[in-house]
Amino acid sequence: MAETGRPLAGREHELAVLRRRIRDGARLLTLTGPPGPLKTRLMREALRREGIEAMWEPAELLAPENLPALARLLRRRLAAPGAPRVLVLDGWERLGPSGAALVAGLLREAPAFSPGLTVLVTAQRALRLAEEAVLPVTPTPTRRADRASGTHGTHGTHGPQGPQGTRDAAGDAGVAGNAAPYAPEAARTAQEGELQDGRLQDGRLQNGGLQNGGLQEGGLQDDGPSAAQLAAERGYLRCDPLERLLWERMSVFEGSFGREAVSEVCASGALPAAAVLDVLDRLAPLALLPVDDGDPGEDRYWMPPPMRAVGARRLTERGDRWAVVLHHRRWCVKVARRAADWWQGGRQLDARALALLELPDLAAAMDPTSAPLSPADEADSAVEIAVSLWFLWVACGRVTEGRSRLRHALALHPGPVPARALWLAAYLELESGHPEDADPLLVQSWAAAVRDGDDTCLAMLAHLRGATALYQGRTDAAAAEFRDALEGLGEYPDLGPTRQLCWTALALALVRTDPEAAQEALDRADVHSWAGRDVWADAWAHYARAELHYWDGEPGRAMELATRALREHLRTGCVSGSACSAELLAQMRILRGRPTTAARLLGAVDLMRSTVFEDGYRPAPFCSPSRERSESALREHLSDGELRRAYEEGARRGLHELVAEP
Repeated sequence: MAETGRPLAGREHELAVLRRRIRDGARLLTLTGPPGPLKTRLMREALRREGIEAMWEPAELLAPENLPALARLLRRRLAAPGAPRVLVLDGWERLGPSGAALVAGLLREAPAFSPGLTVLVTAQRALRLAEEAVLPVTPTPTRRADRASGTHGTHGTHGPQGPQGTRDAAGDAGVAGNAAPYAPEAARTAQEGELQDGRLQDGRLQNGGLQNGGLQEGGLQDDGPSAAQLAAERGYLRCDPLERLLWERMSVFEGSFGREAVSEVCASGALPAAAVLDVLDRLAPLALLPVDDGDPGEDRYWMPPPMRAVGARRLTERGDRWAVVLHHRRWCVKVARRAADWWQGGRQLDARALALLELPDLAAAMDPTSAPLSPADEADSAVEIAVSLWFLWVACGRVTEGRSRLRHALALHPGPVPARALWLAAYLELESGHPEDADPLLVQSWAAAVRDGDDTCLAMLAHLRGATALYQGRTDAAAAEFRDALEGLGEYPDLGPTRQLCWTALALALVRTDPEAAQEALDRADVHSWAGRDVWADAWAHYARAELHYWDGEPGRAMELATRALREHLRTGCVSGSACSAELLAQMRILRGRPTTAARLLGAVDLMRSTVFEDGYRPAPFCSPSRERSESALREHLSDGELRRAYEEGARRGLHELVAEP
């Protein structure tokens, strides 16, 4: 959730409560709320004001199967001398029960390796652990969300206005003037999952709910429906028939959603498309929370779990669930295709943002087993979505997730597997560090592409064979394959690597053996970027130019370009690119007399690789010489103890922080 105006305007009360709970020494404190960056920003600001150094572990690049390795690494890092005693787990809801199990294990074993450890969590909902204190973060309403009530307060709430014309929902108890107090109240309190009746007053819920910012002893209770669920049921019953119908249909959304999505998924039969948005404007203040993603042109909403549960049950009772789920899946196919088109058309950061924004719903649509038809009937759309999102898996660092989702969909696919799905499966094996597993898939994909007459896929396969050869250090073979890809690839391919990326890949293959030809390939890559920047290709081009300047004896310029390459790869989330760039940058920093900062970079790279890949990662032979030169030089400058401490500090701080070091 992006705030407007001054940073965290109107959030002083929530910051004060959060800081007090941190000072009180809670072992586990979870900051909950709807999707968006507000929870993370509040946590960072609270720690900054308290002057607390924390170990920060975002869940963005993690999958549940990575967690055992991560748990071992966290124990080792937290046990290191001088390690922080505060661990922040950011965005932990995406890991589900596995994430909660990791937290429970850390807290249980903490006295042995990190006495006094405090774990702070940001998530959409509570972890539901016995020691957990939960602080809900309510959204700041936007003017767009207030159109139904004609006010500028909290969803039709009349009363005192806070800074910038909005009320501080956590600090103002004047909710009695709500047009329908039952539903907004349930929406605001739903973020912990189970709360008792009562109004928000001074940051706490009365009558058995949150007391003084924390949960009553004994934690959350599961004895029957919660007060929030009962309030949601009462709100549903007071809606008119069309509002009930829309409420039910919106329950199929897994994450936040926009107005266009509501029109496409929910309109049919008794709820015509022309009426959907009017009904949505009436219903939003009663059943939804506004989510401001920073785009002033789009309204987005989130349906809290109690509202969703009521809607899903009623939708099933009505007998319409499967029809609406099918509408939802067809919409997901369109969203994935739109994101792919944006990536190919030069709007790559927009494509990544769109895919991540809609990922909860896209993930649901990639599971054929939850479809209304047989899994075999739904596998086609699941595979299509996974292939359209190829860039998210390959270029944006979500390799393990993409590999798992594609495998699941392909296992249920009844007919001949599409050539592009096999291409993606091979690509994901390569990016996971298993080129030997990519080879048979490349052969199968080539046969399928010939069968289907898919010339673009044949060119994509040539690029992938080149990438495999480059990974293995066979640069001559890689260059030949990249040239074949360029011969077969159209000017504007609808999927996969662009021509700019292929020229950049050719430069990488030539940079150590034919610098002049490498420079020529980079010049050709620039020619093909006029229609829209390929930021992924740009990052690799910076890396290639850094190598050229290194071999030309210009370490200063090489370090500048390697830093730029690392920043750009981190911007998209590319793990392999970030690792290669960081290792090259470490080599440059050693040459400039900064061995400690170089060692920190290598420590951060090792942590990233070991946490992203569930079965470890074997560094590409192409990148090995840079790493070997760096480690050899570091042993000459630093003692074993100094080197170990620098590695541990780098692992604790991470590449995002270290790239800013001089």
